[in-house]
Amino acid sequence: MAETADGAVLAARTLQRITRRDGSDSPDHIQAAARPDWIGEARSLISREIVRHLAPAARQPVDQLTEPERTLLWAWRHSAPENARAWINQRLEDRWTPLDLLAVLLPHERAPFPFIDHDTLQSLDALIGLEALYSRLGPLLDAPDPDNPQDEHRERILQALRQHRGHPPGSD
Repeated sequence: MAETADGAVLAARTLQRITRRDGSDSPDHIQAAARPDWIGEARSLISREIVRHLAPAARQPVDQLTEPERTLLWAWRHSAPENARAWINQRLEDRWTPLDLLAVLLPHERAPFPFIDHDTLQSLDALIGLEALYSRLGPLLDAPDPDNPQDEHRERILQALRQHRGHPPGSD
C-alpha cells in the first residue's frame, strides 16, 4: 500500500485510527496500551516508505515542498512522530528554516477558525516538537510585531505561536 505517496498517507492514517485510544479527540493521541507486534512493524515499514517518498524533498528548499510531500509530513506524525521529528529537525539543521516550514505547512486562510488552534498545536508538537520550534524561532518570537509586516502569513504564524508559547497543548 505504501509504495506510492498517497498509499503511504492512507496507511499512516489508517494505522493511526486503529491505534487511537477510544474516546480521544486528539488527532495525534496514540494508544499507550500494549500493542500487537504487527503495529510496531507497520509503523516501521510506513516510516521507511515515507522517508523514501520524501527523499527528493530533503535535498530541496522547503518552499519547494509539493502538496503530496506536505501531506506525507502531516501523515507521518501518526505512524512515527519521533522519526518525523528527527527527520524534520535534521532538515532544519541543514537547510530549512522553521518559519519557512510553518509557512508551507499551515494554510493561509482558516477563518472563522483560529490560525493555530489546539489540534494544530498538538500536531506541530508531534511533528516538530514545540520546545524545539520555540527555541529555533526564539529571536523572531521575542521581536516586537512589525507595523507593516512584509509577509502577513509568516507574521500571523509568529503571532499565533507567541500566544501559545508558555501554554503547551493539554494545559487548558
